[in-house]
Amino acid sequence: MDGYIEFDNLPFKLAVAQVLMYDLKLLGEPYSGGDEYFKVYKDDYVEVSDEECIRRLKPFIERGMDFFTELKIPCSLAPKIQYLYAGEELSVYYNINPQWLDLEEYDDGSAFDITDISEHEIKQFPNLKGITFNMYSDPPKELLQKLEEWGIEINPQF
Repeated sequence: MDGYIEFDNLPFKLAVAQVLMYDLKLLGEPYSGGDEYFKVYKDDYVEVSDEECIRRLKPFIERGMDFFTELKIPCSLAPKIQYLYAGEELSVYYNINPQWLDLEEYDDGSAFDITDISEHEIKQFPNLKGITFNMYSDPPKELLQKLEEWGIEINPQF
């Protein structure tokens, strides 16, 4: 399998990147934006105002989103994906927005919610058996229906 997996939906790509980069360690050095943030602001990140915290976070969030948007995932890794988990405690989300849980009123995590997956995307993962959803927002019923039609087991935890 030559080439790269094609994604239509970044949140779905993030769930795939979680497995391949952080869980299986098959995508080189894991992106570590969260650790970088806490190295820079290790002494006072709790003591600053929400406005200052958001100002500090914005460049880290933008860099993380750009990194994962541009990330090329080889097609040869697609068969490694058997199950996906989308939940707010994942490393991929921490490394994009390390203060996410502290700033829910600013960033409720909706940019990470899997709201759609195209048939083109799903067909690239021949061994995908199931997806567990454990995000703030419930996945749309239309998405769940499509996944079931494609033979993907849904494990809702919402």
